[in-house]
Amino acid sequence: MSVIDCQAMGLPVIGPRIGWLAEHIDPELVFDTDDRAVRVAERLATDPEFYLVHAKGAHASTTDLTPAAVAARYLEAIK
Repeated sequence: MSVIDCQAMGLPVIGPRIGWLAEHIDPELVFDTDDRAVRVAERLATDPEFYLVHAKGAHASTTDLTPAAVAARYLEAIK
């Protein structure tokens, strides 16, 4: 399942600070060390409020990614 699919279902996604993923997810969910990744994952698993905030944010980040909207942006970009 893709990152976008997970976010569309309201699942928070964590990822490394480098690369395209860091530009798409909340800065609180990025990591630059293994220890940081574990801390973020543990907090998502044990802090319901933190999880809920990021679940809502994950879903909201995909609302403009409907097939029609993506296709329109693609067509505009290649003109």
